[in-house]
Parts: sequence; structure tokens; C-alpha cells
Amino acid sequence: MRRPIPLCGALALLLVSVGTAHAIDIAVYTETTQWIGQGDAQGQADIFMAEMEGKPGVDSIENVGLVAMEQWTLDHTVKDGGHLIVMYGDFPETIYPGGNAEPDGSIAEEFLEAGNSFSNSNDYFFWGVGGRNSEGGIQNMMDIPAMVQWDDNTPMTATVEGEAAIPSMPGDLTTDRPFHVDQLDGAWVLEVAFASNTGDQDPTRCDPCIVLDEDTNGRLIQVYQTNGLEQEEGLALAEILQNYYLDSVGALPVEPADKLSTTWAEIKTRR
Repeated sequence: MRRPIPLCGALALLLVSVGTAHAIDIAVYTETTQWIGQGDAQGQADIFMAEMEGKPGVDSIENVGLVAMEQWTLDHTVKDGGHLIVMYGDFPETIYPGGNAEPDGSIAEEFLEAGNSFSNSNDYFFWGVGGRNSEGGIQNMMDIPAMVQWDDNTPMTATVEGEAAIPSMPGDLTTDRPFHVDQLDGAWVLEVAFASNTGDQDPTRCDPCIVLDEDTNGRLIQVYQTNGLEQEEGLALAEILQNYYLDSVGALPVEPADKLSTTWAEIKTRR
């Protein structure tokens, strides 16, 4: 006859099976922007923050200024944290000194390589206002010397994954600074294309999309790197997080939150 599992042992097994989630923190940077006015960027940021405030998997979300960004980033450089810095075309100099003055080991790179993420809208990832970092920004952050993000007016078609994750996104759109998937190197891979030049997950260009460093779990989330168009960057990013990213980084429970109490009651009944 099978002996019953002790109550404490059953609960321990249950906790393992349910899985442990770790909520993320989000810093939204709007103090300096590019290809979008600061006021418009703040409007998109406000939409994004309102959509994410109090959502499962999000511990905190705040507008962080240039000076405060340094300490926020240092505090959140934790292994596989999945924490996120949101940018609207500029890259804070307090975490990555301008002119590529610290090409390796910057605060921003350490944050990314610990397993955290950046998102960017409205211009080239890590370029910096006025070409402050130029091509070197993304090349140094990804450690891919050949990486660039050119090609104005590149047509994008929503993928099946994009239609599911970003309901606000049009089926066809254009981008001026797509991610060059064919230049990914080392441990960097395309995690998911929400829109691409082929309309599927085997493109050479994508936007919106997420690329992943499989060695570090660092991610870059690109959302509408387009000039002169009114787009719903804030809403689209919120949809990406709620419908894909939070689950991908383990910020959401593996099982529904109410399963623990239900199964706890069943365990007690079997005693």
C-alpha cells in the first residue's frame, strides 16, 4: 500500500511544479530623444506606463532621468533579471559614455550581459543624438563589429507571431532602421520577429522584433525605428511585454496563480 506523502513534502513538490516567477522592474527614459519630439515621446511613454502599471510580472515602472539612470542601472544589473530600459531614440550617456569612450565594460553593457534588456523606438539602436556614438554604439553593445541598421523605407509585413502579440500593429508597415538579422553573430540570434521583410521567422530584416544573446540572456527589443510617422510605440511595446516578453523571461508563474490554493485544499482533503 502506497504511503501518503507528508503534507509538507507535498507542498514542497507543488511549489517546484508551479514554478517560481520573478517580477521585473522597468525604467523609461525620455529626457533626450531622437526622431520624435520629447513631448511626443513622453506621451508614448505615458501610454506605455499606464498599460504596464500593476500588471502581473511587473514589480515597478518609472520615468528615470539622465542622472538617476546610472544608479538605477547599477542596482538592476542582476543575473537573469529580465529588467528593462526603454528608450526613444537616444542612449543615456550616464550608462554609456558618448563617442564610444568606453567600448567595453560600460554600465549599459554590464546590465545587458547580466541578462537584462533594452528597448528602442525612433532611430538606430544606441546611435545617440547627433550621431554621438554612430555605428559603434550597437557594435560595441553587441560585440558584433559588422552590425549596422541602415535601409530607409524598408517594407515590413506582420508575422503570425506579430499578429498575435501586437494587435495594434498594422499588417504592413515600413521601418528606416531595421534589425539586420543576417548580420547576427556569435551567440546572438533572432528570438522572434513580429514583423519582417519576409513576413515570417526567416528574414534578413525585422522590426518590431527581439534579438537574444543565448549566452547571457540579454535582449534587444526593437519597436518602430521609423522617422516622421505617427505610430503607437507605447502601446505596441506594452503589448509585446504582456503577450510575449514577461513570459519569455520567467516573470509570470508557470501555472495559474489560483492553482496553489486549489491543490493545497486537495492535499489537506487526502490526509
